[in-house]
Amino acid sequence: MSKIIYGIIFSGVVCCWQFVEAGQPPHAVLIVGTHHYSPQLTMPFLATELERLGFQTTVINPVWDPEKDERGLPGLEVLKDADVGVFFMRFLQLEDDQLAHITEFIESGKAVVGLRTSTHAFNYPTDDPHHALNNDFGEKVLGSPYLIHLAGKTQVKPTTHAARHPILHGVDMDGWESQGTLYLIDAQPGIEPLLIGTGHSKRVGTVTNQFGVHELDQTMSAPIAWTWKNSYGNRVFTTSLGHAKDFANQNALRVLVNGVFWSAGRSVPPAETVLNTFSMSAK
Repeated sequence: MSKIIYGIIFSGVVCCWQFVEAGQPPHAVLIVGTHHYSPQLTMPFLATELERLGFQTTVINPVWDPEKDERGLPGLEVLKDADVGVFFMRFLQLEDDQLAHITEFIESGKAVVGLRTSTHAFNYPTDDPHHALNNDFGEKVLGSPYLIHLAGKTQVKPTTHAARHPILHGVDMDGWESQGTLYLIDAQPGIEPLLIGTGHSKRVGTVTNQFGVHELDQTMSAPIAWTWKNSYGNRVFTTSLGHAKDFANQNALRVLVNGVFWSAGRSVPPAETVLNTFSMSAK
């Protein structure tokens, strides 16, 4: 079991990178912008796995919850040296100097991975000049804004047309069950769905929330993982996987690892590679 690392920033280079092409190892910066779903534990674990497989990583992981603390996310300047940014953020109101580092990274056209709640990464008030980012980070950067979530577990099934996509390499095509609830999306033109989730709603009919008006059925399906090339030129992998228990599942974890490799333009690990998994009991 990989060691769980706490602190503000963790970085390191693995001693061997047999699954990454020869040359400088790609640098992945993982950003923990909430404690919802415990990414302050799972992102350092994911970084450890990526390093074992050949990446250099930096984890921006404050000891406080950035979603609830005005100190936000110090250390974002490291994004200027990143090849891929892995974002796990929720309802942030970052100060201008911190937000500028994310904006500059996105506008640079580098690789982007958005996990779980990152489709609703920001929550600026309506009178704030950054208010539009509440929707635009999901819609314009990741390929869909957040709309609403259902209840309970999600049945996950790879899409047939994407069976040969590198991100699904080594993944069980029969599917699996995720403990995370299903997020409904507003898919932007050009996204390529890789996984479809099916979930159940306790509410049926018209439901209104801060994100709009939604028509809910008892059982619904939606893409939960996709790739995209956005208008900034970012090579994007987005998924609503990221519940803490997804990191104990070989299929879900392989999708996350492969997604980082693919976004960085690297060959994914061989299908026979056994990944270390994480469980909350290992804290």
